[in-house]
Parts: sequence; C-alpha cells; structure tokens
Amino acid sequence: MANNDKYLNADYIREAVSCLVGSEVFECRIIRNDKKKPLSGYFTGTDKLIPALQNTVDLRNCNIYITLQALNPACYSRAQADHFKENAGSTADSDVDGFNWLFVDLDPERVTGVSASNEELKQAARLAKRVYEYLKDLGFNDPVRAVSGNGYHLLYKIQLRNTPENKELVKNCLGTLALLFDSDAVKIDTVNFNPSRICKLYGTLAQKGSNTEERPHRMAYIKNAEPVEYTDKIYLEKLARQCPVEEHPQPARYNNYQPEQFDVEEFMNRHGIEYTAKPYNGGVKYVLSECPFDGSHKAPDSAIFKANSGAIGFRCLHNSCADKKWQDVRKLFEPDAYEKRQSEYDHRIEQGLVQHNRAKQEQIQKMQAPEENGEPLFWNMAQIAELDEPENEYIRTGFDGIDSKMIGLQKTAITVVSGVRGSAKSTILSQMMLNAVDDGHNVVCYSGELTAKNFLKWLTLQAAGKHHVEPVGKFSDRYTVKADVLPSIIGWLKDRLWLYNNNYGNDFARLTNDLQRACNEHKADLLVIDNLMALNLANFDSDKYEAQTKFVWELKRIAKVCNVHVIFVAHPRKAVDFLRLDDIAGTANIANTVDNAFIIHRVNADFKRKTQQTMKWPKDDERYECNNIIEIAKDRENGTQDEFIKLWFEFKTKRLLNTKDEYVKYGWDNLPEQAEDLPY
Repeated sequence: MANNDKYLNADYIREAVSCLVGSEVFECRIIRNDKKKPLSGYFTGTDKLIPALQNTVDLRNCNIYITLQALNPACYSRAQADHFKENAGSTADSDVDGFNWLFVDLDPERVTGVSASNEELKQAARLAKRVYEYLKDLGFNDPVRAVSGNGYHLLYKIQLRNTPENKELVKNCLGTLALLFDSDAVKIDTVNFNPSRICKLYGTLAQKGSNTEERPHRMAYIKNAEPVEYTDKIYLEKLARQCPVEEHPQPARYNNYQPEQFDVEEFMNRHGIEYTAKPYNGGVKYVLSECPFDGSHKAPDSAIFKANSGAIGFRCLHNSCADKKWQDVRKLFEPDAYEKRQSEYDHRIEQGLVQHNRAKQEQIQKMQAPEENGEPLFWNMAQIAELDEPENEYIRTGFDGIDSKMIGLQKTAITVVSGVRGSAKSTILSQMMLNAVDDGHNVVCYSGELTAKNFLKWLTLQAAGKHHVEPVGKFSDRYTVKADVLPSIIGWLKDRLWLYNNNYGNDFARLTNDLQRACNEHKADLLVIDNLMALNLANFDSDKYEAQTKFVWELKRIAKVCNVHVIFVAHPRKAVDFLRLDDIAGTANIANTVDNAFIIHRVNADFKRKTQQTMKWPKDDERYECNNIIEIAKDRENGTQDEFIKLWFEFKTKRLLNTKDEYVKYGWDNLPEQAEDLPY
C-alpha cells in the first residue's frame, strides 16, 4: 500500500466533516482517475473515515468527495457502512431528506482534465469575492468559504425539505448567479441543485492531470470553519427573483407605437450606451463598456441580459451598484418609463438635486411679510397665474408605501405620527432619520424620552444591519453593534444629525428658538420631535388642548421659514375602539392643522379584534401576516387616506422592513472596494 499521508490532511478533514455534516450520516466517494469504478462508504464522523481513507486504497490519482445534504439515516445500514466498497451503489436524490447547504462552486475555465493555474485560481477568487458581497447585500448570512484545489466554494447554510419546489428553488438560485456573474474566465456550476450532489472533501488533494509547476495539485481546505448562521428561505426566493423579468413597453415612436417585445439594442443605441453582444444560454449578454451609474466601472463588470423569453436584467459587480436593476437603468435614461412622479424624484436624488436650498428659504421668508413686497390684499386670477411657485422638495422615508403614494415627506409641510404605546413610533422615526441621512439630508431631532446615549444605541443598531451586530452576552436576546464598525457609523452620522441636549430643559417657548436656529445653522431638511407630551407647553395656553394646537401652528411656521419638513409624535387619548385620526392628542384641531398624519399599529390580537369590528376586515386578511402597519390617515397634497402599509420587524436590529427579505445597506457600509481578492 502506498503512503497516503501526502494526499490527506487529517486535521482539515476533521474540521470539514464537523463543519459540514457534524455527526449525521454522509457518503464519502473516491473517484479514481484510472476509470475504475468509484469506491463508496457511509460514515457518521471521522473516527472511522480517516483510517479507511489511509488504509483502503492507493489514493494516488484519486479525488475524494462527500455528500453535503441531510441523508436518510437508513443509508447507514447499507453494506458499505464505515468502510469503502466498490460497485456498492451510491446516494440517490430520493435518499436525501433535506437541503443543508446552497453549494456555489466557482470553477475557472480550462482544458478538461487538468488542474488550474495560479492565475486561473486567482480569477476564481476574485469572482467568489464579488458573489459573496452580492449575496451579503441581498441579506444572506456569511457562508463557509473553501478552496477546492482548483476553484472556490461558497457554502450557505440553509434548511429546506427535499421537495420538487425546493429543488427548483435551489436550481433557480444557481442559475441566477450564473447569469449574473459568469465570465469567459470563470463559471458557476449550475448542476449542483440536485440533493445528492457531491462536494470535494476538504483536507484531500485535488488531483487532475499531471502535477506540474504551472498546474500543481493542491490541497482542498476550508478557510473559515467557525459556525455560520442559517440563511432563511426568503433570501433564496429573493435571489431567484433577481432573474431578468419580461419588459412590456408602452407603444411609442421608437417601437412604431406597437406594444411589442422591448428592443434592448435599439434602446442602448438610442441612448449612446456602448456594448459588446455575446450569445448566452439561448439569450444575449450585452457587456457594457462602462456602467451607466458609474463610469469608472469598466467592462466586463456591468452587463445587460436578454433571455430567450424576452426577459431583461442588469448587473454591475461593484458594491455601489449592487442594488441596481434593469428598471433603474431604464429610468436613468427615461425617467417617466414607469411611475413618472416617483422616477423623477429618484432621478433628482441621484443627481444630488434634493438638498437644502438657501435661495428657496429666503424666498419663503419674504413671503411672511407680503406688505413689504407690495403684494395685493386679494389676488385676481391673472396675478395668481403669474406667480412663481417654488418647486416642491421631498425627503424619502425608506418606507415604500409612503414613498410611492406621497413621493416622501414634502419640505415646508408638517406630519403627526401617533399610535398606542409600544406600536413602534420612535422606531419608525429613527429609521426615517437614517434614510434622510443616507440621501444626503441633514436632520435635527428633539427626543424628550430617551437619553442621548440610548438614542445613539438605538440609532446605530438600526444603521448597522444584521451582519454587523452581535449578542450582548453568550445567551442574551439583546444585540449591540460590533465594535469594529461603530466608528464608521458614527463618522457617517457626525455631520448630518444633531440631537437636542435635554439638559437645557423642555420649555417649548425657548426650544422653538433653539430648533429654528439649529435648522438654519445646520442646513436641516428634516426636524423630528419625539414627542409632544414631553414638552412643557404651559407658556402657550393654560388649556392643555389649546396649547397643543398653538404648538402645532408654531411648528408649521418653523417648517416654512426654515424650509424643512417637521414630523412629530403625539400620543392618542385613550380609545376603546380602533384608533382613528380624531383620537390623536385628544383634539381634532391637530388633525385639521397638520398636512399629513400617520397612525402606527402593532399587529396583535387586540388589533385584529378591533379591525374586524370597526373595519370589517376578514379573519384571513393579508395585513395580519405582518408585525406592524403604518396607516396613512391624512395626506393633504395627494388625498391618500386609509392606506395600510405592511411592515416586518427584525428583532436583531430593531428595523422595520418593507418585506421579510429586505436588507438595506446604509452609506457608512459602502466602503471602498479592496484591490486584493480572497487569498488562496
């Protein structure tokens, strides 16, 4: 028997088996390059596997693999239990109970039957890094990363039953990654969707072709064997949805006013987008000379795809463009291609046009003294027609239902937020502040109930996202921001968000001047007050409700003279029935005075009971599937009301999500891309 030690690393094998299959049954298969039949054995650990590998057969010119997925325990009763046997049969798809791993195999293109060169392996490493970053941006948890000897593996821990639907889901995930990331140099293996698929046993030598200096045999190994978290099925479904979607253009001049299939090449030619067309999987891949969103991203990093079905997709491999889709490309060149008002606003955001406008503020201030400007006491219609009206500016909230229905929060307007205790009012406001900062807006905030430190802890936890938080203690259900990223978050917020120092008191008569001065000094676009009940309004009026009304009128004045949007919290009076607009702060005057009103609901048994009684919702209403709801109760500009927006609560980060699978990266996390790829 030949010495097999140079073909095995026992420590690496123990590490791999512990990481990937634990003590569950798995098959190990030896593929011999001399065309002899494979050897198969079933094991439940490494105590018997390693001796069997060392003593059974000469491992020269052999490659060794294991199954990854959850096998039926009965497989361990087969004839080859704890040893290798020739011609004993092997694992079938029907032997697999479930999927434990999404297996992403990135293999460099080369002549069949030879090992990869060092440069080819580096190319696989570069692409693996980009796939890893892309999936992380989608919300995937970290994978097990491994070198197969000739390529790179990313193994994402999942938990799916072996069903035809889940098999198709895994297949679509790999197909999507291949469509988005395959290059001439490196391909993603799309056949790894079948449950019985085998994977290189890390800790064994990859032996393809001759062992030469240019194309050496290398040991396969895991790069990070620490435990990884499960990636929920919703993120696999999200990845599968990244496939190109069919475009249905409206009749227009360029398509002869016929609602035919969208002509991608005509679109690119018309807008001067340079590309190179290549056939790809029955469709066409248009490699762009440069990314439409960042000209420094050169070919082949961005591409537009057109599938055989007519479906169209876009991808750029750079982090800063990870969230861009085909629809974003089209809106960049044709802002009114979809929803005109929203796309125009998005375009203005991208161009940096939505920002504090000093000239507009001065214009608004002049409007406060019409007599000095020689304006008539009453206008006739012709005079009104000649008036210059400042363009409306909006602040994106990050909550899709609000931003699609209202564009966002209009500057110079005022919004009240209400809801019962524990409904997440403060959570929603802090998230709106983060989204405002992310879009380049400045924010001034008064928080009467939170200390400065607690305000910062909550805000930074939401800003961090689930990839950058950790439990406070080993068995704690509380989370905190990882120390290595906290300075980046603080630096990102430093010159954008200012919090009032509560040591100066809560007298609104004084606070009014301080807030107005802060808005002007810091060029604020958004003023947040949480909450009305934390303020001392006695100087306004001895009557509580009159004081509240005067308070709101004072906020309206600040909104106009400072050219900001003001949003504040007002607790409702105790309501027996379902909370409505007139319940806010116990007086209808506030509801009449504000421009917008949002009511925050927590979806619990009480909410379900009251909505079924008051709103006549059915018991199986889809709105009951979420955790929280924002109700647009008033929208003066657009007339929207009784619009219920579903949200999902993410416990780790205290974020409220538009969809269960949403993962938002704020600006602090868009770090410069590193020149080095994953070391091999």
